[in-house]
Amino acid sequence: MKTVLITGAARGLGREVARLLAREDRPHPWQVLVGARDAERGRAAATAMGERARAVLLDVASEESIAAFATSEAAPIDLLVNNAAVYQAPAAQVWAVNVRGPILLTRALEPRLAADATIVNVTSGLGALSSQPAALRRRLADPDLTIDDLLALPPAGYGQSKAVLNAFTRLLAREWPGRAVHGVSPGWVRTDMGGRGAPRTIEQGAASILHAVHLRPGGPTGRVHEDGIDIGF
Repeated sequence: MKTVLITGAARGLGREVARLLAREDRPHPWQVLVGARDAERGRAAATAMGERARAVLLDVASEESIAAFATSEAAPIDLLVNNAAVYQAPAAQVWAVNVRGPILLTRALEPRLAADATIVNVTSGLGALSSQPAALRRRLADPDLTIDDLLALPPAGYGQSKAVLNAFTRLLAREWPGRAVHGVSPGWVRTDMGGRGAPRTIEQGAASILHAVHLRPGGPTGRVHEDGIDIGF
């Protein structure tokens, strides 16, 4: 049995992906760590998923919470899904969850990640580089850009945060060539975040994420996909 950690897994897309992986048997079963900042909600979600799911307290906006989790888990993590995100919130909060959270968590878990682990960063079409302000486009296209440079960027809104997450995907794939790193856009999905008017179901969004989860090792890495199609940014 392999282990997957999914952040923001107590509701929405994260919960659906966790639920599906907790039922999966091929090519292998999963032990699902349901990452949640609300312990009670996380336990309720994990209990509903069955014996293969376990709630873990993890607030990706808190460096202390990240550090506590990283030192408490001993088992190797084979799959990390950086799913937690906020949309309509002050820029500092958006950045803490959507940018700093995935970067700091992934780095903190490096000793716990399997040598052939897969990292999936859940992004958005709003993060397309072509849609960003010119200054950010130039910065993210800099060939000398580093992950530390991403951490030093000033907070901004949701679309810019996802553009930076896409850059993190690319840079991490270069930094960790033995591991697969994928960005995934689930599309605009009918969740609490997406709203009732979104055109895609939660099942469609989860399927887009699971496609990246199931990509075979040794294939393309550092790219962004939606529904299995490389969308390039």
